[in-house]
Amino acid sequence: WWLTRRVHHNQEEMTVDDPQDPLPAIEEGCKGHCAKLAKELEECTARVEAAIANAKPGDEVVAHCTGQYQDFWHCVDHCAAPKLFAALK
Repeated sequence: WWLTRRVHHNQEEMTVDDPQDPLPAIEEGCKGHCAKLAKELEECTARVEAAIANAKPGDEVVAHCTGQYQDFWHCVDHCAAPKLFAALK
């Protein structure tokens, strides 16, 4: 928390300015770097959604995109980490 002092009409007023988390913007910028993995995740998600939609009542659908999800976010994290720590210095 960052405290700042403002003088307003001869009265002191304390306000709290929340620091901005740079990670979401950095991650967004890194997603393009991981476009191939993002496409693989989107394709897997479409396959799983189709399998669920085409399943008959009572059928158990065992399909997931855990590997693609983890690969994509590993790539994003690998790209974002040095940028995040540079921003925090």
